[in-house]
Amino acid sequence: MKTFSILLVLAAALLAGCASVPETQIKQPLTVRPQPIEMADSNGSIFQAGASRPKPTVGLFEDRRARHVGDTLTVNLVEKITATRKSETTDERKANGSINIPSPRILGNTRGIGETSWNPAAANKVELKDNETNTNTVTGSITVTVIEVLANGNLLVAGEKQVAVNSDTDYIRLAGVVNPNQISSGNTINSTQLADVQFESKNTQSLDKAQIGSMLARFFLTVLPF
Repeated sequence: MKTFSILLVLAAALLAGCASVPETQIKQPLTVRPQPIEMADSNGSIFQAGASRPKPTVGLFEDRRARHVGDTLTVNLVEKITATRKSETTDERKANGSINIPSPRILGNTRGIGETSWNPAAANKVELKDNETNTNTVTGSITVTVIEVLANGNLLVAGEKQVAVNSDTDYIRLAGVVNPNQISSGNTINSTQLADVQFESKNTQSLDKAQIGSMLARFFLTVLPF
């Protein structure tokens, strides 16, 4: 019975660990709901207040670009960062020496004894080369939400995208400041035009509860005698 209780505790801990979400360095919220806007009842033969988007119009057409809190904006990820480092160090040392010992004289006679010479030489050469190139490329798109309208009219945006395939879940998060004048007519902007950008791409792996139940069932079928 004690072993069974321990197995249940371990299974519960495993289930809790499977639901963990990777941490983020982005401090502001990743989404926000728009504030309700009260509109005057000025329905006419063409204009209907309930069907109109509460934004200024451009000519006879509505401007669909993000402008208010809660509006959405599509950011095209076109980041490419390349860093190259190259360093070379050469250390070379040489040493030469020459020693000559004259023939010694024994009773004034040098016959049979010649001069002795010694020419030592030493060389040391060390070369260190470090060539490193790091290239990161990010492509894709993510739709973010206007979190706040700053005093100068710029938009603080943030958003998150989750893509789950089998047991792998990718979390893509983006936050930054957008100049509304750079937003295209299709309500899109490139990530290179955002200021104070924070971009994260993290992955987590998890086990589905059905998979855990199947593993526990196989385990008990293995250990039980009947």
